[in-house]
Amino acid sequence: MKRTAKTAAYIGLVIAISSLAFFQLQKNKNANAEMAQLANVQGEYYPVKTLKIESTNQQTSISTTGFLASATDLIVLSETQGTIEEIHKEKGDVVEVGDVIAAVDDEMLQARFNAAEASYIQMQKEVERFTRLLEKNAVTSQKVEEIKLNMKSAEANYISTKRQLENTKIKAPVTGFIENDFIEVGQYIGGGSKVCNIIDTYTLKLKISVSESDYKYLKLGQRASISSKIYPQKKFNGKLSYIGQKAGYGNTFDAEIKVYNTDNLLKPGMFVEVDISEQHDTQTIYIPRRAVMGSLKEAKVFVVVDDVTETRSVTTGNVNNDMVEVLDGLNENDQLVIDGNYNLYEGARIKVIK
Repeated sequence: MKRTAKTAAYIGLVIAISSLAFFQLQKNKNANAEMAQLANVQGEYYPVKTLKIESTNQQTSISTTGFLASATDLIVLSETQGTIEEIHKEKGDVVEVGDVIAAVDDEMLQARFNAAEASYIQMQKEVERFTRLLEKNAVTSQKVEEIKLNMKSAEANYISTKRQLENTKIKAPVTGFIENDFIEVGQYIGGGSKVCNIIDTYTLKLKISVSESDYKYLKLGQRASISSKIYPQKKFNGKLSYIGQKAGYGNTFDAEIKVYNTDNLLKPGMFVEVDISEQHDTQTIYIPRRAVMGSLKEAKVFVVVDDVTETRSVTTGNVNNDMVEVLDGLNENDQLVIDGNYNLYEGARIKVIK
Protein backbone atom coordinates (compact mmCIF):
# COMPACT_ATOMS: atom_id res chain seq x y z
CA MET A 1 0.00 0.00 0.00
CA LYS A 2 2.84 2.41 0.90
CA ARG A 3 4.65 1.56 -2.31
CA THR A 4 1.58 2.37 -4.39
CA ALA A 5 1.26 5.78 -2.70
CA LYS A 6 4.91 6.59 -3.36
CA THR A 7 4.51 5.62 -7.02
CA ALA A 8 1.46 7.85 -7.39
CA ALA A 9 3.28 10.78 -5.81
CA TYR A 10 6.25 10.25 -8.13
CA ILE A 11 4.02 10.18 -11.20
CA GLY A 12 2.27 13.41 -10.08
CA LEU A 13 5.61 15.14 -9.66
CA VAL A 14 6.76 14.11 -13.13
CA ILE A 15 3.51 15.38 -14.67
CA ALA A 16 3.87 18.75 -12.85
CA ILE A 17 7.48 19.20 -14.03
CA SER A 18 6.56 18.24 -17.59
CA SER A 19 3.68 20.74 -17.63
CA LEU A 20 5.94 23.52 -16.36
CA ALA A 21 8.57 22.75 -18.97
CA PHE A 22 5.92 22.72 -21.72
CA PHE A 23 4.57 26.13 -20.79
CA GLN A 24 8.09 27.59 -20.56
CA LEU A 25 9.00 26.23 -24.00
CA GLN A 26 5.78 27.67 -25.43
CA LYS A 27 6.59 31.05 -23.88
CA ASN A 28 10.11 31.01 -25.34
CA LYS A 29 8.69 30.05 -28.72
CA ASN A 30 6.31 33.00 -28.70
CA ALA A 31 9.12 35.35 -27.62
CA ASN A 32 11.35 34.09 -30.42
CA ALA A 33 8.54 34.63 -32.89
CA GLU A 34 8.12 38.22 -31.70
CA MET A 35 11.88 38.82 -31.96
CA ALA A 36 11.90 37.42 -35.49
CA GLN A 37 8.99 39.63 -36.45
CA LEU A 38 10.74 42.70 -34.96
CA ALA A 39 13.92 41.81 -36.83
CA ASN A 40 11.97 41.67 -40.07
CA VAL A 41 10.46 45.07 -39.31
CA GLN A 42 13.83 46.58 -38.45
CA GLY A 43 15.20 45.16 -41.62
CA GLU A 44 12.92 47.57 -43.42
CA TYR A 45 13.19 50.60 -41.10
CA TYR A 46 14.10 51.71 -37.56
CA PRO A 47 11.22 52.99 -35.43
CA VAL A 48 12.13 56.29 -33.75
CA LYS A 49 10.56 59.26 -32.00
CA THR A 50 11.46 62.75 -33.15
CA LEU A 51 11.21 66.33 -31.94
CA LYS A 52 10.76 69.38 -34.13
CA ILE A 53 13.45 71.92 -33.27
CA GLU A 54 12.17 75.30 -32.11
CA SER A 55 14.04 78.24 -30.61
CA THR A 56 12.96 79.41 -27.16
CA ASN A 57 14.02 82.14 -24.77
CA GLN A 58 17.20 81.10 -23.07
CA GLN A 59 16.66 79.97 -19.49
CA THR A 60 19.46 79.26 -17.07
CA SER A 61 19.15 77.34 -13.84
CA ILE A 62 21.92 76.98 -11.28
CA SER A 63 21.28 74.41 -8.56
CA THR A 64 23.54 73.85 -5.59
CA THR A 65 23.46 73.19 -1.85
CA GLY A 66 24.90 74.69 1.31
CA PHE A 67 24.53 75.39 5.01
CA LEU A 68 22.66 78.41 6.31
CA ALA A 69 24.34 80.94 8.57
CA SER A 70 23.00 83.92 10.46
CA ALA A 71 23.45 87.23 8.66
CA THR A 72 24.35 88.63 12.09
CA ASP A 73 26.43 86.47 14.41
CA LEU A 74 27.99 88.81 16.93
CA ILE A 75 29.94 88.32 20.13
CA VAL A 76 29.18 91.27 22.43
CA LEU A 77 32.28 92.39 24.36
CA SER A 78 32.48 94.49 27.49
CA GLU A 79 33.86 98.01 27.12
CA THR A 80 34.25 98.50 30.87
CA GLN A 81 35.47 96.64 33.91
CA GLY A 82 33.86 95.84 37.22
CA THR A 83 31.46 93.49 38.96
CA ILE A 84 28.21 92.41 37.28
CA GLU A 85 25.34 93.74 39.42
CA GLU A 86 22.30 93.00 37.27
CA ILE A 87 21.47 90.83 34.24
CA HIS A 88 18.45 92.04 32.26
CA LYS A 89 18.70 89.78 29.20
CA GLU A 90 20.01 86.23 29.07
CA LYS A 91 20.29 83.22 26.79
CA GLY A 92 17.05 82.65 24.89
CA ASP A 93 15.86 86.27 25.01
CA VAL A 94 15.18 88.50 22.01
CA VAL A 95 16.77 91.96 22.15
CA GLU A 96 16.36 95.19 20.25
CA VAL A 97 19.14 97.67 19.52
CA GLY A 98 19.89 99.60 22.71
CA ASP A 99 18.32 97.12 25.16
CA VAL A 100 20.34 96.82 28.38
CA ILE A 101 21.75 93.31 28.70
CA ALA A 102 23.60 93.74 31.98
CA ALA A 103 24.74 96.43 34.43
CA VAL A 104 28.19 96.71 36.01
CA ASP A 105 28.91 98.35 39.38
CA ASP A 106 29.15 102.07 38.58
CA GLU A 107 29.57 103.71 42.02
CA MET A 108 33.15 104.89 41.48
CA LEU A 109 32.54 105.94 37.89
CA GLN A 110 29.43 107.87 38.90
CA ALA A 111 31.50 109.83 41.42
CA ARG A 112 34.20 110.57 38.84
CA PHE A 113 31.58 111.65 36.35
CA ASN A 114 29.93 114.01 38.82
CA ALA A 115 33.32 115.61 39.54
CA ALA A 116 34.18 115.88 35.84
CA GLU A 117 30.79 117.39 35.04
CA ALA A 118 31.12 119.96 37.83
CA SER A 119 34.64 120.89 36.71
CA TYR A 120 33.51 121.28 33.09
CA ILE A 121 30.59 123.51 34.05
CA GLN A 122 32.87 125.61 36.25
CA MET A 123 35.43 126.06 33.46
CA GLN A 124 32.68 127.16 31.07
CA LYS A 125 31.75 129.88 33.55
CA GLU A 126 35.40 130.83 33.93
CA VAL A 127 35.78 131.27 30.19
CA GLU A 128 32.71 133.50 30.09
CA ARG A 129 34.00 135.57 33.06
CA PHE A 130 37.52 136.05 31.70
CA THR A 131 36.17 136.91 28.28
CA ARG A 132 34.18 139.77 29.79
CA LEU A 133 37.27 140.92 31.72
CA LEU A 134 39.30 140.89 28.53
CA GLU A 135 36.76 143.20 26.91
CA LYS A 136 37.43 145.64 29.76
CA ASN A 137 41.20 145.13 29.45
CA ALA A 138 41.22 143.73 32.99
CA VAL A 139 43.14 140.56 31.95
CA THR A 140 45.55 139.63 29.21
CA SER A 141 44.53 137.63 26.16
CA GLN A 142 47.18 135.07 27.15
CA LYS A 143 45.28 134.42 30.40
CA VAL A 144 42.03 133.96 28.51
CA GLU A 145 43.67 131.43 26.17
CA GLU A 146 44.99 129.54 29.18
CA ILE A 147 41.48 129.38 30.69
CA LYS A 148 40.05 128.14 27.35
CA LEU A 149 42.65 125.37 27.21
CA ASN A 150 41.73 124.34 30.75
CA MET A 151 38.07 124.25 29.71
CA LYS A 152 38.87 121.96 26.76
CA SER A 153 40.78 119.64 29.09
CA ALA A 154 37.80 119.60 31.46
CA GLU A 155 35.47 118.94 28.52
CA ALA A 156 37.58 115.97 27.38
CA ASN A 157 37.57 114.54 30.90
CA TYR A 158 33.80 115.04 31.11
CA ILE A 159 33.17 113.27 27.77
CA SER A 160 35.52 110.39 28.72
CA THR A 161 34.00 109.74 32.14
CA LYS A 162 30.48 110.06 30.71
CA ARG A 163 31.28 107.36 28.11
CA GLN A 164 32.82 105.14 30.77
CA LEU A 165 29.71 105.53 32.92
CA GLU A 166 27.43 104.71 29.99
CA ASN A 167 29.50 101.60 29.27
CA THR A 168 28.58 100.18 32.68
CA LYS A 169 25.19 99.54 31.07
CA ILE A 170 26.04 96.85 28.52
CA LYS A 171 23.61 97.33 25.64
CA ALA A 172 22.67 95.26 22.60
CA PRO A 173 24.39 96.73 19.52
CA VAL A 174 22.04 94.84 17.16
CA THR A 175 18.57 93.31 17.14
CA GLY A 176 18.50 89.55 17.46
CA PHE A 177 18.33 86.43 19.58
CA ILE A 178 20.75 85.74 22.44
CA GLU A 179 22.13 82.34 21.48
CA ASN A 180 24.52 82.14 24.42
CA ASP A 181 25.71 84.20 27.39
CA PHE A 182 28.98 84.22 29.32
CA ILE A 183 28.33 86.26 32.47
CA GLU A 184 26.77 85.83 35.92
CA VAL A 185 25.76 88.22 38.70
CA GLY A 186 28.76 88.89 40.94
CA GLN A 187 31.27 88.03 38.24
CA TYR A 188 34.14 90.46 37.68
CA ILE A 189 34.75 91.32 34.02
CA GLY A 190 37.42 93.37 32.32
CA GLY A 191 37.46 95.32 29.10
CA GLY A 192 37.07 92.96 26.14
CA SER A 193 35.38 90.18 28.16
CA LYS A 194 32.69 88.15 26.37
CA VAL A 195 29.15 89.05 27.42
CA CYS A 196 26.87 87.16 25.01
CA ASN A 197 26.38 85.92 21.44
CA ILE A 198 23.59 87.59 19.44
CA ILE A 199 22.35 86.13 16.15
CA ASP A 200 19.71 87.24 13.67
CA THR A 201 17.40 84.34 12.79
CA TYR A 202 15.13 86.29 10.45
CA THR A 203 17.80 87.22 7.93
CA LEU A 204 20.11 84.35 7.00
CA LYS A 205 22.88 83.97 4.47
CA LEU A 206 23.94 81.08 2.30
CA LYS A 207 27.45 80.79 0.91
CA ILE A 208 27.71 78.88 -2.36
CA SER A 209 30.36 78.02 -4.95
CA VAL A 210 29.58 78.47 -8.63
CA SER A 211 31.44 76.95 -11.57
CA GLU A 212 33.11 79.21 -14.09
CA SER A 213 30.60 78.10 -16.75
CA ASP A 214 27.67 79.28 -14.58
CA TYR A 215 29.42 82.39 -13.28
CA LYS A 216 28.48 84.48 -16.32
CA TYR A 217 24.79 84.03 -15.53
CA LEU A 218 25.01 85.56 -12.04
CA LYS A 219 24.06 89.14 -11.22
CA LEU A 220 23.52 91.00 -7.97
CA GLY A 221 19.92 91.06 -6.79
CA GLN A 222 19.03 87.92 -8.72
CA ARG A 223 16.22 85.96 -7.08
CA ALA A 224 16.87 82.54 -5.57
CA SER A 225 14.51 79.80 -4.40
CA ILE A 226 15.52 78.00 -1.20
CA SER A 227 14.15 74.60 -0.17
CA SER A 228 14.70 72.24 2.74
CA LYS A 229 13.81 68.57 3.16
CA ILE A 230 12.41 69.50 6.56
CA TYR A 231 9.73 71.62 4.83
CA PRO A 232 9.29 69.82 1.47
CA GLN A 233 6.16 71.77 0.47
CA LYS A 234 7.57 75.25 1.20
CA LYS A 235 9.84 77.55 -0.78
CA PHE A 236 11.83 80.37 0.81
CA ASN A 237 12.87 83.54 -1.01
CA GLY A 238 16.37 84.92 -1.30
CA LYS A 239 18.47 87.15 -3.48
CA LEU A 240 22.09 87.18 -4.61
CA SER A 241 23.88 89.68 -2.39
CA TYR A 242 27.54 89.00 -3.19
CA ILE A 243 29.49 87.66 -6.18
CA GLY A 244 33.20 86.97 -5.82
CA GLN A 245 35.57 88.35 -8.42
CA LYS A 246 38.36 85.79 -8.11
CA ALA A 247 38.21 82.06 -8.86
CA GLY A 248 39.24 79.72 -6.09
CA TYR A 249 39.78 75.99 -5.73
CA GLY A 250 38.50 74.03 -8.72
CA ASN A 251 37.95 77.23 -10.73
CA THR A 252 34.83 78.06 -8.73
CA PHE A 253 33.62 81.46 -7.60
CA ASP A 254 32.21 82.28 -4.18
CA ALA A 255 28.77 83.86 -3.98
CA GLU A 256 26.38 84.65 -1.18
CA ILE A 257 22.59 84.63 -0.99
CA LYS A 258 20.55 86.59 1.53
CA VAL A 259 17.64 84.42 2.69
CA TYR A 260 14.45 86.02 4.04
CA ASN A 261 13.30 83.78 6.87
CA THR A 262 10.10 85.69 7.62
CA ASP A 263 8.38 82.70 9.25
CA ASN A 264 11.48 81.95 11.31
CA LEU A 265 11.30 78.30 10.24
CA LEU A 266 14.84 77.97 8.93
CA LYS A 267 17.70 77.96 11.40
CA PRO A 268 21.43 78.69 11.09
CA GLY A 269 23.34 75.50 10.35
CA MET A 270 20.53 73.83 8.37
CA PHE A 271 21.36 72.13 5.06
CA VAL A 272 19.33 73.54 2.15
CA GLU A 273 19.09 73.42 -1.62
CA VAL A 274 19.05 76.54 -3.76
CA ASP A 275 17.94 77.16 -7.32
CA ILE A 276 18.80 80.35 -9.22
CA SER A 277 16.74 80.51 -12.42
CA GLU A 278 16.51 83.29 -14.95
CA GLN A 279 14.87 83.67 -18.33
CA HIS A 280 16.73 85.73 -20.92
CA ASP A 281 15.64 87.51 -24.10
CA THR A 282 18.22 85.62 -26.14
CA GLN A 283 16.76 82.91 -28.40
CA THR A 284 18.41 79.51 -28.15
CA ILE A 285 17.79 75.81 -28.81
CA TYR A 286 17.40 73.21 -26.07
CA ILE A 287 17.20 69.47 -26.72
CA PRO A 288 16.76 66.46 -24.40
CA ARG A 289 20.04 65.07 -23.08
CA ARG A 290 19.05 61.57 -24.27
CA ALA A 291 19.14 62.75 -27.87
CA VAL A 292 22.88 63.40 -27.62
CA MET A 293 25.18 60.53 -28.56
CA GLY A 294 28.36 60.28 -26.51
CA SER A 295 29.82 63.05 -24.38
CA LEU A 296 28.79 66.68 -24.52
CA LYS A 297 32.31 67.67 -25.56
CA GLU A 298 32.04 65.68 -28.82
CA ALA A 299 28.28 65.60 -29.09
CA LYS A 300 26.51 64.07 -32.07
CA VAL A 301 22.81 63.76 -32.84
CA PHE A 302 20.65 62.22 -35.55
CA VAL A 303 18.19 64.24 -37.62
CA VAL A 304 15.68 62.88 -40.11
CA VAL A 305 15.86 64.03 -43.73
CA ASP A 306 13.44 62.33 -46.18
CA ASP A 307 12.95 59.36 -43.80
CA VAL A 308 16.70 58.76 -43.63
CA THR A 309 19.02 59.58 -40.72
CA GLU A 310 21.73 62.17 -40.98
CA THR A 311 24.48 62.57 -38.35
CA ARG A 312 25.12 66.08 -37.03
CA SER A 313 27.95 67.28 -34.82
CA VAL A 314 26.65 69.88 -32.39
CA THR A 315 28.24 72.39 -30.04
CA THR A 316 26.63 72.29 -26.61
CA GLY A 317 26.34 75.01 -24.00
CA ASN A 318 24.49 75.29 -20.73
CA VAL A 319 22.92 72.16 -19.18
CA ASN A 320 19.57 72.82 -17.51
CA ASN A 321 18.42 69.69 -15.66
CA ASP A 322 17.87 67.11 -18.46
CA MET A 323 17.95 69.68 -21.27
CA VAL A 324 21.08 70.68 -23.19
CA GLU A 325 21.61 73.98 -24.94
CA VAL A 326 22.78 73.67 -28.57
CA LEU A 327 24.90 76.58 -29.75
CA ASP A 328 25.63 75.29 -33.25
CA GLY A 329 24.73 72.35 -35.50
CA LEU A 330 20.93 72.44 -35.47
CA ASN A 331 18.39 74.69 -37.15
CA GLU A 332 14.77 75.44 -36.52
CA ASN A 333 12.34 72.86 -37.94
CA ASP A 334 14.98 70.11 -37.99
CA GLN A 335 13.49 66.72 -37.03
CA LEU A 336 15.67 65.50 -34.17
CA VAL A 337 15.69 61.83 -33.14
CA ILE A 338 15.12 61.67 -29.38
CA ASP A 339 14.27 57.95 -28.89
CA GLY A 340 15.55 54.88 -30.71
CA ASN A 341 18.80 56.57 -31.66
CA TYR A 342 21.29 54.14 -30.13
CA ASN A 343 20.98 51.55 -32.92
CA LEU A 344 21.04 54.07 -35.74
CA TYR A 345 23.75 54.85 -38.23
CA GLU A 346 24.27 57.37 -41.02
CA GLY A 347 21.72 56.77 -43.79
CA ALA A 348 19.48 54.39 -41.85
CA ARG A 349 15.85 54.22 -42.97
CA ILE A 350 13.48 55.18 -40.18
CA LYS A 351 9.81 55.38 -39.41
CA VAL A 352 8.55 58.00 -36.98
CA ILE A 353 6.22 56.55 -34.37
CA LYS A 354 4.03 58.41 -31.91
